[in-house]
Amino acid sequence: MKKAFVLFFLLMTVLLPVMHVTPLLAADNAVAPVEAERELIWTVRVSSFRKPDIAWNFMSYLKDEGYNPVMVYLYDRQDKLWRVVQIGDYPTRSQARVAGRLFKKRTGLDYLVRSMPVALLEERTLDSRRSSVPPRRAIQAAKVAVPISTLDAKKSPAVDQKLVGAPESLFYELDQRDVLRATGHRQQNVILARIMIRRGYVEDGIRLYARLLKTYPDDLELREEYIGALIDNNEAEKAESLLRRWLALDPHSPRALRQEARLRLLAGDYSVQIDTLDYLLRLRPGDTDSISAKAYSNQQGGDWLGAIESFSELVDAEPDNYEARQALSNLLMERRPRLVLTPSVYLQSDESITTSLGSRFSMQLTDQTRGEFYYANTRIYRPEKDGVEGINKDVNQAALLLKRDFTRTFTGIVGVGAFEGTASGVSGALGFDWRVHDPGTFSAMIDYNNPWLDEPSAANYEGRYSQLSLTYDGFYDDVWGLFLNGQLREYQLESEKNYGAKGIYNIILTRRLLADPDLFVSYSFYRSFFKYDDENYKPFEVVENESIHTLSASFSKSICDTIVFQAAGGIRLDEFKNSPSYFGGPSLALRLGRFEISLDYEYSSDSGLAGGGETQFLSGGIGYVF
Repeated sequence: MKKAFVLFFLLMTVLLPVMHVTPLLAADNAVAPVEAERELIWTVRVSSFRKPDIAWNFMSYLKDEGYNPVMVYLYDRQDKLWRVVQIGDYPTRSQARVAGRLFKKRTGLDYLVRSMPVALLEERTLDSRRSSVPPRRAIQAAKVAVPISTLDAKKSPAVDQKLVGAPESLFYELDQRDVLRATGHRQQNVILARIMIRRGYVEDGIRLYARLLKTYPDDLELREEYIGALIDNNEAEKAESLLRRWLALDPHSPRALRQEARLRLLAGDYSVQIDTLDYLLRLRPGDTDSISAKAYSNQQGGDWLGAIESFSELVDAEPDNYEARQALSNLLMERRPRLVLTPSVYLQSDESITTSLGSRFSMQLTDQTRGEFYYANTRIYRPEKDGVEGINKDVNQAALLLKRDFTRTFTGIVGVGAFEGTASGVSGALGFDWRVHDPGTFSAMIDYNNPWLDEPSAANYEGRYSQLSLTYDGFYDDVWGLFLNGQLREYQLESEKNYGAKGIYNIILTRRLLADPDLFVSYSFYRSFFKYDDENYKPFEVVENESIHTLSASFSKSICDTIVFQAAGGIRLDEFKNSPSYFGGPSLALRLGRFEISLDYEYSSDSGLAGGGETQFLSGGIGYVF
């Protein structure tokens, strides 16, 4: 392990992005007035490299993180070539500073904000690894500088022929503090510790932080980062021990209190965390880090009104904070009154056509209670032909559902409804959602007397069903997903006659391969078995046994803030059938202000019903948030 760590340390030391170390001074101040007349932009400079491969590898890393970096080549006073990586250019310094702060908050890496002539940026940008870099002499030969003393003496040919190097300091603008911050032993090792943890060498990274803190015991920024790394990697006891000692020495330290708030969030003590953050905001009004922590704490603690207020304050302070704007938008979308229309058409190989138009209106009734009203009209049609019974039925359903948050982790659900068409009756629902831990929720639901619509033939016999459903749904580390579901259904036909019972269980394991675009692969196993109540009464066939293995993949890409494209497909193998089946189709989602529009299509080579055959399903949605 020690040898592996030493090799890794040496490797990372070679690959570590190191900022330029040499102060770049103006070689000839006479050039400054000429350069100053050029149009300037402000850049967020991330790192500088001497070796091209390391520079381009770092560019690839930033692209994987979702950035659109640019590389330019610059020379220092000793004519040494540097490849400088930048993540953006902005018309004002303040905009560049905001982008830099967001970059550091997301990656933990430092940055420099520097100005640069637009023409120079265009001239010095490298497009790819194959881009050639002209030698310094060629650039010098192309630059003609005019001394201040001869600015008005343009008639002198001697001045026109004087060749000098363009002073890189005009756009590089390093000062001594930048040099010390960028090249210090402490900073290099801090970056190395971050990279170790990010790449899975958590214990080695934590040990490096501990050694650095012994070397720099009075470095409060380093102490805060070390404790933050412990909290991020579930070393809560060690982090709490360090925090106690820190707060004993300085009870009002904003850095210590900020980490104390994070630790309370990890432990689920949301009220204590909010009190700590409120105290920090009284000490430092407008501190965006504390406002952000309070917003997410309110959200996870179930205080959605407080979360909306904090996210709104954060967006006002940082208009370019995309994550905060997205979180605020999602909260408002979730809690505001919403109306959704869901039309669909289901085509089966026996010429059965099931069309449905559903509508759902939901709104917040109180801080803890949300109500939903649902209405749907479903029409089931199948022409009569030899050996096939005709169907022509309309079913109308209406239901009222109430969801109440009793705690931040437990939501109770109750509903009542009615239907008519194939038969008429009253439906009911009772259940709960329980977030057993942050990535996973356990749900239980009892549904009573619902119309039986997934089997077309049941419509002619006043088909109804009741069921008990238990579900666990969790997603771990934003990479692995686990879904478990079990159902027990009781079916009835005309005159309250029991038709049979069906047991179902389903297991789905999902792995996320890419984050942008989203790419998931899944394996699922589905098992069902049906038992007739009376073997002598079978007006239509039901599949009695299914044992299905499925491999599938899904893809999702946000083309812009408005358009999301998705596609999914896979292959199924039923142990009780001779050949596999397949399915797949695309979907499109649009968000236009308060409107949300979706369109989905799926083709399947096997319906899963007793008659088998291919199916097509077309559905859509039109939503409006008030």
